[in-house]
Amino acid sequence: MKNILLLTDFTDKSENAHDYALQLFTGQSCSFHLLSVQKFWEYTMDDLMVANPKDDIAAALLNDNKSDLKKVSEALKIKSKNEDYNFHTMVDYDVFTSAVNDAVKKYHIDLIICGTDGKSGIIEYIFSSHTLRIIRNTDCPVLAVPTEYSYEKPTAVQYILDYDDIFDECGKDVFLELVSKFRSTINVIRFNHGFQIDPINYREEREAFIKFCLPSPVIYELHKDQEPLMIIKKSLNSRNYQLQAISVKSQSFLERMISESHLSEIVNAATLPLLVLRDCNS
Repeated sequence: MKNILLLTDFTDKSENAHDYALQLFTGQSCSFHLLSVQKFWEYTMDDLMVANPKDDIAAALLNDNKSDLKKVSEALKIKSKNEDYNFHTMVDYDVFTSAVNDAVKKYHIDLIICGTDGKSGIIEYIFSSHTLRIIRNTDCPVLAVPTEYSYEKPTAVQYILDYDDIFDECGKDVFLELVSKFRSTINVIRFNHGFQIDPINYREEREAFIKFCLPSPVIYELHKDQEPLMIIKKSLNSRNYQLQAISVKSQSFLERMISESHLSEIVNAATLPLLVLRDCNS
């Protein structure tokens, strides 16, 4: 049975991500863990004043969220009544990424699914949106689903290998399970600078990728010194994809500011569900 962590903030983007997850794993046994992380500053003094004096502050802050989360869980049960799914709810008021990491460890989570609206700006560039924070600060694969995206079977997948990424089978279990289930065609978009600190044998990488994905067909494209977002967009316009995938390494704040990685741009520009995989050695 798969353990899936569904993040929610009770918005349309969360609801859409939940619906996507239910359809993506149809026919499989899954345990869905719904997590809401409460921010202290969202509460006013009035919220605390109406709380039962016998309750502690934590209970006062979390009661509303527990009630709302229970309603979300009941709605998902109704939508998936014919599936082998079970649902669990949890509310936390910890630091966002700490709460997510605690849940991943406690419930042996295989995949985190969250909604994203693609909004970006200087604040998110420096401090990261929730989606980017999860990607950069957890060791678990993440599937980010855009708010406006309606579920389609991922029979065609675009796999992005950025400048600083070298393909490795380790950490790609979720990806392999999905492309095997849907018999997907995979289009690998490999980016590279004109120079390379760690030389890559692209023929060997192509052969390794093809062997790993068998029997799914693989198309491998190499793009040197070209703008990644332009190439990605051009590829999306030329083929009908239903899923994108990319693998990432953990980065410190300073490394992220000077890195050549295009992770932030790719996440913020995503119009398809984006599966972010973890490199085992990151």
